[in-house]
Amino acid sequence: MPLINAAYDYTEHHVFPGTRRADRQDISKLIDGLVVAELDGRIAACVHIDLSADPAHYGLLAVDVTLQRSGIGSLLVGHAESAARAAGASAVRIVTVKQAGLIPFYERRGYRVIAETDGQTWNGGADWGAAIPWQMAEMEKALR
Repeated sequence: MPLINAAYDYTEHHVFPGTRRADRQDISKLIDGLVVAELDGRIAACVHIDLSADPAHYGLLAVDVTLQRSGIGSLLVGHAESAARAAGASAVRIVTVKQAGLIPFYERRGYRVIAETDGQTWNGGADWGAAIPWQMAEMEKALR
């Protein structure tokens, strides 16, 4: 949880100042699809992979802020894509906060934006304490 919250705060602090992205209850619901990367005996990154549908989906991609731009995030994206391909998925999707600035990261890996939704609509109207208007971008990459 600390790794996820710190990583999301690093990229989204200007959108959601002081907001925690995950708690113990959230993580316990996702534990079956959670992949953790370890480096020198500590958790360095994680991603949640859902292979229950086609297209497959991954999320909660989080890298320790001291290790960002080290390639670990790209390795986990590759792992998620390989798992989706092995499960027979034709494509894989990710959803990201547009204002977090991560769209170019995914575009460099072959993803394209397929939909954008107003943040308040996307989250069912819940108040996440946003400091600015925000949108969710759904991105997809074909695997075949």
